[in-house]
Amino acid sequence: MKIQLILPAAFLILLCIGARHQAVSGSDSLEAAASEITTLRASSPPPQGGSFPGRWINGVNCNEPRVQVHAYNEDTFIIRQSKCRTFEAPFVYLLFGESRALLLDTGATPTINMFNVVDQVVQDWLVANGRPGIRLVVAHSHAHFDHVQGDNRFVGKPYVEQIVGHGLPAVTQFFGFQNYPHDVPSYDLGGRVLDVIGTPGHHPASITLYDRQTQLLLTGDIVYPGHLFVFSQPHWSDFKDSIQRLIRFARARPVEWVVGCHIEMSDTPFQSYRYGMPSHPDEHVLQFHPSELVEIGAAAFSMGSQPVCTIFDEFVIHPVYRCGISWNG
Repeated sequence: MKIQLILPAAFLILLCIGARHQAVSGSDSLEAAASEITTLRASSPPPQGGSFPGRWINGVNCNEPRVQVHAYNEDTFIIRQSKCRTFEAPFVYLLFGESRALLLDTGATPTINMFNVVDQVVQDWLVANGRPGIRLVVAHSHAHFDHVQGDNRFVGKPYVEQIVGHGLPAVTQFFGFQNYPHDVPSYDLGGRVLDVIGTPGHHPASITLYDRQTQLLLTGDIVYPGHLFVFSQPHWSDFKDSIQRLIRFARARPVEWVVGCHIEMSDTPFQSYRYGMPSHPDEHVLQFHPSELVEIGAAAFSMGSQPVCTIFDEFVIHPVYRCGISWNG
């Protein structure tokens, strides 16, 4: 049975105020965590910065290209699939190091040849850098269909070094986890090190990548401006633990932006798009300030063991097992 629940604004305010004073670790408060995250970000700019486009393709005009390729900087590319081709419209990330490149996810629809898209970026990068070639690793934020549908396009391609498997054993073995999700192994692209954080809760084998070069935190579907789906009661505890793990990480390492794999919020606060909508007029931006991790933590921790489907200003806590996947207020 679906639960339709809209909380009064006054209750939401009290909920968030109370949550801010809950512990993240020991006696530390969420308020202190947000301050530390913000201060660290301001005092430690990334070795290599970047920029986001003025707008992303969003399905409002289906003359839009099948994919949008955006150079965040000369070594970092963000690719979005068109909502006119797939309502998921996921974001895919391509990071270049000195010895190899890493592609995080391959998209939601096999009808878009993601290898051809990525190959064009690779070839342009090689020319720009005077390089004869580079190896490519294909990995995934997690194994849901909208993140792996393009995998087959990369099979057998000459410079594709490996396509990482979807299950937890394959993920932990490749990245070198000894105690997933509690340890944080690193993966070196050659002069560009990624820290790998286990973040189950949305999916049992989810990972978040932290790029030391840009200080981007690539969170997949665990954190983004949209519906933070949790599919079962046992996964709710994992979700809260993962958010807490990300907060602790952002308190220790400077995070410039948190970037996930979808946008499902309007740029008007407290307005979300229902899952499956074919277009997103007036979309929220992709990037979150890292202090938003604390806002999500405050919302999740305040709910204890019984989450409530709730729309917040820039995200939705959405336990699917309680209100169904199509719930939107």
